[in-house]
Amino acid sequence: MYKKTIVFKLVLLLLGGVFAQEKRTIKVIVPNKTDEVFITGNQESLANWEPGTVKMNKVSDYEREITLDLTYPAEFKFTKGNWNSEGILKQFNDNPNLKLENDTTTSDFVIKTWSDNIDAQKLGLNYDIRYIHSEYMNTKRLLKIALPMNYDSSKAYPVIYVTDAQSANFQVTKSYVNALSQTQFNMIPECIVVGIYQTQRNDDFYGIHGGKYFTEFLIEEVVPYIDNNYSTSGFNTMVGHSNGAEYNHKIMLNETSPFRGFISMSTWLDRKEAVALTSFLNEYNRKTIYYYLANATLDDAGRSNYGIQFENICLSTPNTNFKFIKNTVEGDHQTIVPNSLLDGLKFIFQDYSAVDGYDTIMDFDKNYLSNVKETYGVDAFYTMEMMGAYWNDIINKKSKEEWEYFVKFVNREKIFFGKELDYVNIANGYFSMDMYAENIKAYNKAIDDIDNCEDLVFYANIHRPVTSYIKEGKAMECIAFIERARSVLPQEYYLGMTYHIAKVALEHKVELQKGKEALSYCKDNYKKNRFFNLKTLSELENMQ
Repeated sequence: MYKKTIVFKLVLLLLGGVFAQEKRTIKVIVPNKTDEVFITGNQESLANWEPGTVKMNKVSDYEREITLDLTYPAEFKFTKGNWNSEGILKQFNDNPNLKLENDTTTSDFVIKTWSDNIDAQKLGLNYDIRYIHSEYMNTKRLLKIALPMNYDSSKAYPVIYVTDAQSANFQVTKSYVNALSQTQFNMIPECIVVGIYQTQRNDDFYGIHGGKYFTEFLIEEVVPYIDNNYSTSGFNTMVGHSNGAEYNHKIMLNETSPFRGFISMSTWLDRKEAVALTSFLNEYNRKTIYYYLANATLDDAGRSNYGIQFENICLSTPNTNFKFIKNTVEGDHQTIVPNSLLDGLKFIFQDYSAVDGYDTIMDFDKNYLSNVKETYGVDAFYTMEMMGAYWNDIINKKSKEEWEYFVKFVNREKIFFGKELDYVNIANGYFSMDMYAENIKAYNKAIDDIDNCEDLVFYANIHRPVTSYIKEGKAMECIAFIERARSVLPQEYYLGMTYHIAKVALEHKVELQKGKEALSYCKDNYKKNRFFNLKTLSELENMQ
C-alpha cells in the first residue's frame, strides 16, 4: 500500500511537470504601424488554431505583445485575423510554425512581411510577388515573377509559366533558365519566369468545372496581366509536374491557348484526352509547338505507361508543326523535376541554339536572326562560339569563298573578342586549307597591322608562314619575311625568330652568310625556348 502511494504520487508529479502552465510574454515587431496582430496555436490559450480570436496588445508603433498561460511545447503563428494573412518571419514557402520548447526559448520575434501582401525585398527573395484578383476563381491569387537579371523594358522576353509554384519547381526552373541564358552559354534566350501559387491544386486542375475556371484564370487573366505589365515576346511555355503535366495537355488542346512550349514531367492521360490529342495533331496548322515529355525510372508504372501512350500518339500522327520528344530519366516522382527540366528547356528553345541547322555560313547569316524572331519573338545576337561548327566545316571543305565570307561576317559583327578577326587568325585559316599563297599574303598584312595582332600568337605560329614560303618554293623570300617580322616583334622573340633564319638558310642553301651569322647568334645567346635546343643547333651546324 505504501509503495503504491509513492508510485501514484510520482505519476502525479510527472504529469504535473508535463501539463503545468506558465505565464509567458510573447513580443513581436511588425512591419507596419497599422498592423493588428493575432496569435493562434496548439492550445486553448492560443485559440486552438483559430486565427482571429486572440489579439495582441499594441505597445508602440511597431511593437505588439501578449502574456499568456502556456503549456510546453507551444506552437503558434501570427496572423492579421485570418489564414490569408500569416506573418512571415523566415521564409515564404512552407511558412513554419513558431515554437517555445521550454521557459528558456526566446519569445521575441520579428515579422518581415504578411502573406497577403508580401514584400519580396524584405524576405531577400530574388523574384517579385504580385497578387491579382481573379473574377473566375473569385479570389486573390499569388504570382511569383522572376525577371532576367538585366531586364530591359525595351527588349522582349519569352515567358515560362510554372504551375505548383508553392513547391521547389519554380526555383528549379528559375535557376536553370538563369544558367542557360547566361551570355557565356547563350543556350536559350533570357526569359521571364512566372510561378502560379496553388494552395488547392487539385481543385484548380480538376475540381471547379473540371479545371475550367482555372484555365480561364490562366488564359484570360494571368497571361494578359503579364503581357500588360512586362515586355513579353509572345512565346509562352508551360511547365507542369504530375497533375500539372496532365493539365498541360488540357491547356494545349484549348482553342484559345496562348502557349507553344510545354514541359510535362510524370504525366497522366485519360481516354478522352487521348482521342482529343489525335484529332488535335491531325488538324493543327499554326506556329510550331514544342512538347517535351519526361518519365522517370522509379516513378509510378501507370504514369510511365501513360507517357508511352502519349508518345505513341505523337509519333503515329506526324505533324511538321509539332516537335515532340519523350525522355526517360533517372529518379522518382519528385527528382524527375531537376533531372529532366534542363533537357526540357533546351528542347523548347532548340531553334534558338541550333546554329548548326544551317548548311553554310551564308545561309546562317541570311536566316538565323529572322527565324529566331519569327519563332520566339526575340532579338538574338551572334557570338564567336556559334562560329565553331562553320569554321570546322569550311576548313574541311577547303572552301576559300566560304572562308572569306566567314571573315567578313565576323568582322562586320565584331564578335572576335569584340573586334575584327586579326590577320594572323585569317592567315591560319588559309594555312589549314593548304592555301599557302593566301597564307603568305595574310601574314604580310599581319606585319603591317601588327598593332592589332597579338605578338605571342604571331610568334607561336611563325612555322606556318615559313612552311608556306617553302611549299611555294620561296626560301629566299622567306628569310626576308622573317627579318621583317623580327623587326616589329618584341625583343623577347628575337632569339626564336633568328633561329628560323638560320634554319631556312642552312637547310635550303640560300643566304648562307645570313644563316651562319644567325646560327652563331643563337649559340652565343642560347636560352631555353619553344623552338630549339643545343642539339638542334649542333645539327644545323653540321649542315654548313
